[in-house]
Amino acid sequence: MSIQYLSRLKNRLSNYACQNYFHIPWSSILNPTEVSIFFASLQQQDQEKSSPVRRIKIGHKVTLFDFQEKEIITLILVNPRDSNPEAGCISCLSPLGRQIIGRICGDIIDIKIFSRAMMFRIVRVE
Repeated sequence: MSIQYLSRLKNRLSNYACQNYFHIPWSSILNPTEVSIFFASLQQQDQEKSSPVRRIKIGHKVTLFDFQEKEIITLILVNPRDSNPEAGCISCLSPLGRQIIGRICGDIIDIKIFSRAMMFRIVRVE
């Protein structure tokens, strides 16, 4: 993830929204429904280990195409304590992390942050 990309993202969203976009501070409280959906997607991944389709999980390097910026970004999905957006490591509990976990290459992701819509396509999963 380039510094220029993050700068443009910060300009489009407030600093608080950008911080929330990539990782959730430990003091934040998640909605119980969101936590349930997150764990259900992790459980589904365990059941599909023998499947030839590669689903995104923690530790995967994911390449996304940002439709608004017309730019390719690469990130690594990590545990919340290892989150470092500047280094391209995003938390699996962040809004983007929760949306991409369990997805496959080619999926399109729509995210709304403070009524701003953002759209990504998953280009590659490593």
